Amino acid sequence: MAFKTRQVRRAFSLVEVVLAIAICSFSLIAILGLFTTGLQSTRDSEQQIQAANLASTLISMRMASPTNTFSSLPNFAIPASAMTKGFASAYTGNVYVGSDGQTNTIGNAVYRISCSAGTNSLTGTGTAQVYIMLSWPPQATATTAAGRYEIITDIPLR
Repeated sequence: MAFKTRQVRRAFSLVEVVLAIAICSFSLIAILGLFTTGLQSTRDSEQQIQAANLASTLISMRMASPTNTFSSLPNFAIPASAMTKGFASAYTGNVYVGSDGQTNTIGNAVYRISCSAGTNSLTGTGTAQVYIMLSWPPQATATTAAGRYEIITDIPLR
């Protein structure tokens, strides 16, 4: 007489399935949280790099021509007249700058700029010191801005 053996099929229980879904959900939520943090960090870094590039461009242009006004750029952000005076703020009031390096209205601005320039006892004769601070968004004050970039350098007046 042949006995029939009963085959036992193994499967996941409902408890195991629910537990696996819970672990996957928890992991996905954590990964999405890191993703949004990474995106915000990328945005902040991009804005910082753009501000650094603009500041570098402004300094380079003024180094190439320390005391000449640029007729093709009538609203250049670092005024030539500030270079030969005593070190002080180059502007009175709020000044805004576009991505082209020219002062602008707040509606077309990318940054709020603060610039101090001129000679002082530390730089000696024939050299001007330039300090630039770009902050964004331009509507915010320097203390409430989302970000800011500052640079200070000496420029030979030749």
